[in-house]
Amino acid sequence: MPSASTDGAAMGKIGRANDRREAALLSVFGPAQVGDPLAPDREVAEADRERDHALRTEFVRVVGADGRSYLVERAVED
Repeated sequence: MPSASTDGAAMGKIGRANDRREAALLSVFGPAQVGDPLAPDREVAEADRERDHALRTEFVRVVGADGRSYLVERAVED
């Protein structure tokens, strides 16, 4: 049975291929994804960064009694 440190190292490799054989296997048996897993990361547009910052600073995520989550505007502090 593998140790906990071995499991943690393996978990970090999910979805990442180190050679062609792994890439071929991941394309069939790996996690579902839309794009090419070996493609380089895309740059995030400044408009997207601003939108993300606004969502994180102006709203808070709340979970209702029914278990669904939704955003509520944060209270303004004076």
